[in-house]
Amino acid sequence: MLGTALDIKRWLQQDRDTPFAQRMQRDRAIGKKISATSDEARVLAWWAELPGDNSVAIGERVETLRGIATAALFALGLVIGAALAGVAFGYRGQYPVNLFALLGVLVGIPLVLMLITVLLLPGRVPGFEAAHRAMSGLNLGRWVGVWLDRVAVMDVFTALPGSGKPAPFARWQLLVFTQWLTVGYFVGVISVAWLLVVFTDLAFGWSTTLEAHAEVVHGWFAALATPWSAWAGIAVPDLALVEASRFYRLEEGGMPIGRVERLGDWWPFVLMVILVYGLLPRLVLLGVAAWRLQIAVGNLLRDDPEVTALVDRLAVPNVSFDDVAPSASPHEEGEFSAPGTLTPGESTGVLIWNDALSPGAASAWIADRLAIEPPRAIGVNIMQGADVQRTELATLTDDVDRLVIFVKGWEPPILEFSDFLDVVRDALGSNPSLMVVPIDVQGISVVEADRAVWARSLGRADGRTYVVGAHS
Repeated sequence: MLGTALDIKRWLQQDRDTPFAQRMQRDRAIGKKISATSDEARVLAWWAELPGDNSVAIGERVETLRGIATAALFALGLVIGAALAGVAFGYRGQYPVNLFALLGVLVGIPLVLMLITVLLLPGRVPGFEAAHRAMSGLNLGRWVGVWLDRVAVMDVFTALPGSGKPAPFARWQLLVFTQWLTVGYFVGVISVAWLLVVFTDLAFGWSTTLEAHAEVVHGWFAALATPWSAWAGIAVPDLALVEASRFYRLEEGGMPIGRVERLGDWWPFVLMVILVYGLLPRLVLLGVAAWRLQIAVGNLLRDDPEVTALVDRLAVPNVSFDDVAPSASPHEEGEFSAPGTLTPGESTGVLIWNDALSPGAASAWIADRLAIEPPRAIGVNIMQGADVQRTELATLTDDVDRLVIFVKGWEPPILEFSDFLDVVRDALGSNPSLMVVPIDVQGISVVEADRAVWARSLGRADGRTYVVGAHS
């Protein structure tokens, strides 16, 4: 599914160079053959019906590379975990392995990082934007995403916080990559720890500069062992073991052999802490992230503005595009003629932003390009407040599926227009598609550079908003 979605997205990106009239004619002809009702099913059926040799297909290769990257991250984590465990469990026979340092480095730090990750999952958290940006920039999973985006020639696998609304697919894919790296890390740690337990005489103890009574330290360790205390008593240290395990580095002379033998009894507790507080939470987080990633893959097409534009083209009536220029003067009210028989356009709304063109020219454009009876165009401008804008939007019918918004193509998108789109979404909901048409002073066409500026700006809004040049 991911490969197909990537192929469709990339093909549609390249298809922007095809004139709008040709796309309408081609896609509507295919749309008449499609019986599917859901948007996703219609897009997939359109892809199957698309004529010609598709030379941009790269999705299968990207999927293969994603699998290889996942395995490589797991292997890298395995090496890092094994190497770090070999150092952390280092024991030369002079002093025991300090439990505080061992568990703090191998389990404590990764656990804190995981809690920060979970905290940042819902989105931006006030005060954490800079930290989130820094963590994302240093994340190996994001570097892999950048590489895959270069292979796919699109921005799908990466999304930095602060660059607009992060794409759900990119967010969950980054988390999956990161968890595979961390799972490999803990598998490496546990493997090395088990080998050292079996083939060496590991001894564990605890040491601190603070005044800490053995009873207090025993309470800490007993609390950590709570999850398995009922069924794995061997991995729960008793008070006698805690008392015998404290050591001082200035101690002279060897320990009694009985005390030394007891220091090895810590290994079940150490392995359980690494397993329960290290590996297990990462496996749970990986499972949740993989589940959400599957959902995000399914929504990858639905959230793409180019796919929304395609769905609209599949739905409009078939019409001859021999003459796509509006017959009405762009700045005059009055009659217009359209090719063929017009069909009712009750589900389409028309809005003119900042007097981009006259209502008559807007009606002519709708009739000539979409072959529908254009409804009354409403005008909204920057000087109106949000309440007035909502009042104007309330005049639209309740079942609007598409809102065509004419804007001045030579004027770059401004924050006021972005705020207005928020008002539109509040008034109409998230389902209607917003078809933004940048228009020139003649109301006929717009240069590609201006259309591209609008497309880049509004592409971060939502997947139901797309930009169409009058001639493109």
